[in-house]
Amino acid sequence: IQCSHALSYNMRYIVLFLFASLLQLRLDPSLQQNLLHTLNATVVRDTTTTCPYGALLDNVTSQIRSILSNVSLDNLGVGRPGHCGGVNWTRVAYLNMTDLNQTCPANWTLVTYPGNSGTTLRACQRKNGASCDVAYYSVKGKRYSQVCGRIVGNVYGQPEAFGTQTGSSIDMVYLDGMDITRGNPRQHVWSFVTSTSRMGNLKYLCSCSNRSLVPTTAVPSFVGLNYFCDCGAPPYTTEPAGKHYYSHIMWSGTDCPPDSTCCSFNTPPWFWRVLPNSTTDDIGVRQCANAGPSDENVDAMIIEVYIK
Repeated sequence: IQCSHALSYNMRYIVLFLFASLLQLRLDPSLQQNLLHTLNATVVRDTTTTCPYGALLDNVTSQIRSILSNVSLDNLGVGRPGHCGGVNWTRVAYLNMTDLNQTCPANWTLVTYPGNSGTTLRACQRKNGASCDVAYYSVKGKRYSQVCGRIVGNVYGQPEAFGTQTGSSIDMVYLDGMDITRGNPRQHVWSFVTSTSRMGNLKYLCSCSNRSLVPTTAVPSFVGLNYFCDCGAPPYTTEPAGKHYYSHIMWSGTDCPPDSTCCSFNTPPWFWRVLPNSTTDDIGVRQCANAGPSDENVDAMIIEVYIK
């Protein structure tokens, strides 16, 4: 009876864990370690010599851990339901600075600062002055015609959307924020734009910031409609320099004021772009601003880019 009870208890948790694992692999690979911890904490081993199933259960749970520790969206090619559509997506860029084991790309630097409730936030930001600092991601020769992904971050200082363009070329600092590009020469995929406020200088507004105000700076032609724009600091007034706005998650599709359409324009946080033709171009993720990091910056906390 003791042996059967132990087997039933363990198998119940193994089945639940497998089911949860399949769900988490389709939703968020960063949950994997939490699930592994749950498996460790809940599986009960029968160590009595009279139960023939103890060693079997140990072996099964060990194999599950091994498989889940080595599996990833990179080689599964699973879909991202509700975000990218369909299956057979391949992950080519992934950064999650909530994972203490992850480090910033070579051209970016790690920053830490106090978050809510005594937490410490970790993020990556550019190192240089007025610049676009890029992190490159290889697609390993894979041909694709669609790109999907998201960037999660927050704002430091006084970003100005498209209002301080240093030129009309994609290779210039044409925005304050981040973008995703492909190939060399560089071609635009998606922009993540940060605005200084909802109410300030019309030159620095997001086009979606306020229904009654029209920005005086045009969106670059190579960007078109392929961008998100967000204001960094609730209650969406002009931000002082030298301040982090970690309470507002940029390009999240949430926390927009009533007169803003930024939460519905292109339906952030996930973008999905169908390219005009297929390519094997590698991917670049850039952080851009027309002033130094001490004046304004975007702190990238999570980056995900998929191709198909």
